Amino acid sequence: MAGYPIDIVVPWVDGSDPAWRAERAKFRPDANSDNDESRFREWGLFQFWFRSIEQYAPLVRKIHLITWGHLPPWLNTNHPKLHIVNHKDYMPEDCLPTFSSHSIELSMHRIPDLAEHFIYFNDDIYLNNPTSPETFFVNGVPRDSAVLGTVAIVDNFSFLPYITLNMLGCINMKFSKYRVIAKHFFQWFHPRYGADLLRNLYFLPKNCFLGFKNFHSCQPYCKKTLEEVWQAFPDELERTSHNRFRSRHDVNQYLFRWWRLLKGEFVPSKPNCRYLTLGSDPMDKFESALEYSDCKIVCINDDPSSCDFEAEQQKIYALLQKKFPEPSTFEIKNEV
Repeated sequence: MAGYPIDIVVPWVDGSDPAWRAERAKFRPDANSDNDESRFREWGLFQFWFRSIEQYAPLVRKIHLITWGHLPPWLNTNHPKLHIVNHKDYMPEDCLPTFSSHSIELSMHRIPDLAEHFIYFNDDIYLNNPTSPETFFVNGVPRDSAVLGTVAIVDNFSFLPYITLNMLGCINMKFSKYRVIAKHFFQWFHPRYGADLLRNLYFLPKNCFLGFKNFHSCQPYCKKTLEEVWQAFPDELERTSHNRFRSRHDVNQYLFRWWRLLKGEFVPSKPNCRYLTLGSDPMDKFESALEYSDCKIVCINDDPSSCDFEAEQQKIYALLQKKFPEPSTFEIKNEV
């Protein structure tokens, strides 16, 4: 056991809820906003997320489920480990209503009764093998990989490059790259990174941070990190919090991760995760990741695409049902 409580935070939305859709329709996103339906699509797979947590993360003290107000009909709302959190329970009133995951993420340290140590999940990130507290924290310090990178722009409609540049501007105003790496050299050049060491070596001569390799996985955090970033960049975080939709002008929760990397507040570790995208990756890759791999975390991503939603949903449902056939105690008995 870790000797300290570890919680999970996970947001969830049902984009098919008529009441939610009526509220969203009251607001008109501008040209810099992301209002794609895939951001709010409910795949009917959330019960498998709970099954994966119950089966592979007995370490969890409490799951803080963030919601606009709706809940899955099968959810056991009386579960002792479940804390249902409405946006209004922890977000400033003048930021509501919001339809932006960025806004929802930035204030999560304000969730009532949230433990100092917590793991942030999206509902498409599943535990795939047994975990322990040391999978995420070592002596209270998050595990992570400090790997340099750059901003990739592969089209003219993606939002992430803009958001990444916004955050890089923040980071480079506060940190000297050479001082950071000199002070924490062995955390940036650690043998556990394997081939990623070549990325750090390649980007080392650049005089500022051009980007970081992000991993589509759950993120271990300490509340104090989020509090420090709010103190350092109040204007940027306030602006994002007041955007009702994802915007090119935003920052997001990766800013918290980068902050702890640059402060050296992490234990070097190679991520043990797989990232797969519906509509892009063949189904045998999903099956291999879930059934035959030793990776601890699998992300089944739903980016905007032209895939056949119903067909893909049925295939993924079958794979997850095979992986997690037994209902969890987070489900109402006899309902799946």
